[in-house]
Amino acid sequence: MGPKTLVLGVTIIALAIGAAFVATPAFPEPSTLISSDYGTLQSQLGPPTVVFGDKFVGWERSRLIAAWTLEAGIDFPLQPRSRPSEIHRCLWVQWAGYAMLCRWSSARRSHEAQVPHMTPNFRWSRP
Repeated sequence: MGPKTLVLGVTIIALAIGAAFVATPAFPEPSTLISSDYGTLQSQLGPPTVVFGDKFVGWERSRLIAAWTLEAGIDFPLQPRSRPSEIHRCLWVQWAGYAMLCRWSSARRSHEAQVPHMTPNFRWSRP
């Protein structure tokens, strides 16, 4: 094996390891977090890195050329028992302005589950 082949092989292996590191999610699957309250999310993920007033809280983990983000839509004011209505996880390539490998999960509100199914009445009566 010549030196050029060795350099090429090492470069390919290094790129593959780097790509695997970047593409491995830094956060759990959103569907496993959607039933957690804000206090539990903080204990699992640490304090949020961003709080966007009245909309969501977010966490970010850097991965060389990109960053994994996790955003939880939580009703404000924030309290330990507040529950997220939705959670998004994406790999954000900041320098390109592109998000990929996104996953999301949303919670079904309890009042929606209690609304009975309504069947339309198609019988029309004439006056």
